[in-house]
Parts: sequence; structure tokens; C-alpha cells
Amino acid sequence: MLDFSLTEEQQFLKETARKFAEKEIKPVVKDVDQNPDPTTSFPWEVIKKAMKLEFGKVLIPKKYGGYGGNLFDYAILLEELAYGDAGIAMIFMINNSLARIIAVVGNEEQKEKWLRPICEDKKGDNIIAGAVTEPSGGSEVFCLLPDPKLGVRTTARLEGNEYVINGQKNFITSAGVAKLYCVMARTDSSKSNVEGCNIFYFPADTPGMTIGKIEDKMGHRTTQVAEIFFDNMHLPKENMLEKLGEGLNTTVEIYKANGVGVGAMAIGLAQAAYDEALKYAKERVSWGKPLIKHQAIATKLAEMRMEIEAARALVYRVIWAIEHPEASGDLSKIGPSMAKVYPTNMVRQITVEAMQILGGFGYMKDFPLEKYVRDSMVMPVYDGANELLKIFISYDL
Repeated sequence: MLDFSLTEEQQFLKETARKFAEKEIKPVVKDVDQNPDPTTSFPWEVIKKAMKLEFGKVLIPKKYGGYGGNLFDYAILLEELAYGDAGIAMIFMINNSLARIIAVVGNEEQKEKWLRPICEDKKGDNIIAGAVTEPSGGSEVFCLLPDPKLGVRTTARLEGNEYVINGQKNFITSAGVAKLYCVMARTDSSKSNVEGCNIFYFPADTPGMTIGKIEDKMGHRTTQVAEIFFDNMHLPKENMLEKLGEGLNTTVEIYKANGVGVGAMAIGLAQAAYDEALKYAKERVSWGKPLIKHQAIATKLAEMRMEIEAARALVYRVIWAIEHPEASGDLSKIGPSMAKVYPTNMVRQITVEAMQILGGFGYMKDFPLEKYVRDSMVMPVYDGANELLKIFISYDL
């Protein structure tokens, strides 16, 4: 029997993250969000405080100094952080997901080299960035077609005991502020995208990597997103994470965490929008009675609540399937895509409906709803466009 009740440790994590969202995140995000200069908007003080609370190492095993949590802990954390701000939650989603893949795929030397410094970091600035998306599009890196000209364009050429990286990556979250990076590159141009790619980790000060344009975004303005250029960047062979040619398989493994992570973030944002709309509907009087006493508003709120609960149940069910693949059939494989697609479509609907309940006030920057709407718009786009993920789901029906 499935049981999604929280343990004492998980309840403590949930309460800690929610208090942090309320007391540390919400008071500062409005000013950060409305700062017109994306190059000076990164909320370092908030991030450092969150890192010191171990939010950046939830999926790192205790052996290396981490929290030693599972994907359920991860989803709980991200939902609560996104309740405060989806952009800040995104930073911790990536940090945990990319740390997890080192723990899952890396060898012992790599785990000690890359995971332990994150856990022993006293400054709270050991952020990870993942350079995957390219100018040709983020969905291109998932290309399953046999043509070797399709897919990842960034190259990793072997010279002696080093790989030389050349290429460009776009829309990279935490680029320019991260201390550790990973890059997906093509190690064999004669093979398909499925067989010819690998993932490499490297420190931020590696010669040959430069940060390009810092993007000015519609939402998620508490994150820093930028281009990355690689010009003959030399990396030792031991910086390759997995066996030669297994980069796409590793990316799929990364996505197990990313799918449920983005889904959990969407739920947190939707919950924040719903709570704001519910509060307003109880306080605002129209035609002599609170808005919530009008059937049109009451049924709208009821539908919103059902959608949020359905999305949360789906994410939890998928996490269980990932951790119990032998008892879950194909859900352990296609579930992460479902856990991303449904909640991210849902959050767009919920935030717009919440703004509608507030009427003209919902459109004004004095209220948080217009920000919630902007933050929700990108969720079906990043970490696998929903249209592509639905195609992947259909392959295994």
C-alpha cells in the first residue's frame, strides 16, 4: 500500500523550508524581481542562508557530508521554496539534481572531489550549473535519430589525456555565479546523439570557458541565466562522468530528478497563487457579500484546489515509482515526464485564474499575482519542452 505521510524528519524539512520561504525569501523577492538590471539581481544573501541550511545538498549521501535524502525529501523542499519564489527554488533544484547524478553515476574519486566540497562549504556559495541547452534548442540534445549531424553540437576532442571542449550553450541557469559546472558534449562525431555524447564536470575558473550575455527574463528574475562559450577548454579525462558514449543515458537519469523537481516547484507556485486568491476572495466584498460567497468564484477556487491536489498526488506517485521500479511497470520510466508536464500546465492555469479573481488588482505590481503569472509561463518550456515530453510518453504507451 502506498503511504505518502511524512516522517518526522520530512515534516521538519517541510516546516523549515516554509519558514525560510516566508521569512527570508518573500520579503526580498519583490525588489529583486523589479530590478531592471539582470546582472545585479542575483540574491546572494538569501542563497547563502539557504545553502547553510543544507538545502543545496539534500540528495548528497551522508557519506560525503550531505543530507542523505531521497526524491521525496527533494520534492518537499522544492515545493516549499517555490511557495516563496520559483526562481530561487530553481537554483536548488539544479544544485541537487546535478549533485545527485555525481552520486549515482560518478566513481569514488569523483564523488570525493566534487561532492565533499559542496558539503563542507562554509560560505554558502558552492552552486552548480549544468550546460546542456545549445543555440539549436534544448530539445535537440534529446535527439534519438541516427543522423550524427543532429543533436549536441558542442564537441569534446580527445588529445592525449585531455578532452578539448569547443562550442556554445544557451539559457544556462546560474551561469556566472556557479563554482562547479557540467557540460554535455559530443565525444564522437561519427556516432548518433544517443551513442556519441558525454558529460564532464569542471570548476568555474577553468581556462577556455567564458560567460556571455546575461539574459533579461520575463519571470524567474531571481535566477541568473546566461550564455556560455567554450574555446579550447582543456579537461582531464577523469573529468568525464561516465563511460564513453553514455552521456544521453546520464541525461535521462538526471531527468528523473528534474521531472519531479520541476513538478514540485510548479505545485509550490500554484499553491502560493491559490492561497493569495483564497485570502482575497474571503476579504473582498462585492454586492454585499464576500467574493467567495458568489458561486462563480467559489467553484473556480474549488477547481483550483482539486488541480493542485491532483498534481501533488501525481508527483508523489511518480517518486514512489522511481524508487520502486520493480512494482511500477512503465511508470518508473515515463513518470518523470508526466510529473513535469501535468503540474507545469496546471500552474499556468492556476496563476491566471488567481489573477482573474483579484480582478484589476491582480494585474498590478502591488500584488504578487502578476509575478506568479510571469514565473509560471516558462515552466512548460524549460527542462524539456512539454510538447517533446508528451512525445516521449507516447513512445512507451
